[in-house]
Amino acid sequence: MDYMIYIMSDIHGLYDRYLKMLQKIDLQKEDKLYILGDVIDRGDMGIDILIDLMERDNVELFLGNHEHMMLTYLNGMDRISWFYEANGGMVTYKHFMALNEEKREDILAYLYDTAIVKHLDINSHHYVLSHTGAPEDGKDIYTHDYFYDLMKIQDLVWNHYPYSIDLLNLKEYTGEEKTFISGHIVTRRLHDSDKVYIQDFGNGYTWINIDCGCALGKGYGYLSCLVIDDSGEIRDILYVS
Repeated sequence: MDYMIYIMSDIHGLYDRYLKMLQKIDLQKEDKLYILGDVIDRGDMGIDILIDLMERDNVELFLGNHEHMMLTYLNGMDRISWFYEANGGMVTYKHFMALNEEKREDILAYLYDTAIVKHLDINSHHYVLSHTGAPEDGKDIYTHDYFYDLMKIQDLVWNHYPYSIDLLNLKEYTGEEKTFISGHIVTRRLHDSDKVYIQDFGNGYTWINIDCGCALGKGYGYLSCLVIDDSGEIRDILYVS
C-alpha cells in the first residue's frame, strides 16, 4: 500500500484515547488522517488535542457542532449553547482562556480553516465526509466560507433538516453509489452496540457512523477509526477504550 486513510470522530477531550489510537495506526507522513469534528468539550483535554492536530501536516480537522458552539460563543452569535451542562463546554473555555493571546488566535485561525463537508473519490469509491450533515450538491464546504455568518452552517453540524442523515433513505437510486461517513450520533442510540454503525439504504447510499461513544468516558464506549486503503476499500475498523 502506498498510503492509508484514517477517519476518526468525536474524541471529546479524551487525549489518552487519541494517543492510543495514534499509536495503533502508526500514522506515516504519506498517510492522511481525517477527524470529523467534536475533539473538544466533555473531556478535559480538548485544547491539548487541538494543539497537537495543528502541528501535524497530514491531519485534517472537520468542524463539529462543539467547535461550532465554541466559535459562535467567542464571536457573540450564541452565548448560551456552549455552556449547557450536556454540552460540556465550560472545561474547554477555561483551558482556552488560560492560554496566552497569541495561542488563542492560532487556535481560532485553525478552527476557521476546517472542512465541513469533503468528497473523496478513490478509484470507483465515492465517500462523503462530514460531522453529520448530508448535503447533496457535491461540493466541498469549509468553515472559512462562513466567516461572517457561522449560524448559516448550524443545521449542517447538528444533523438538522434539510441535511439530516435520515433523509438519505428517501433518495431515489441514480446509479451512483455514495458512502456517507460521519459521527455526532452515538452508535448505541442506533443499534445495541458501541461499535461502528453501518446502514445500507438500498438506493445507492450507505451511511457509516463512527461515533462509538468516546465521550461517555473511561470504561464506556470506544474511540473508533475507519481504515481505507489506497484502492478505496475499507480495510479495517479499529477501536481503543
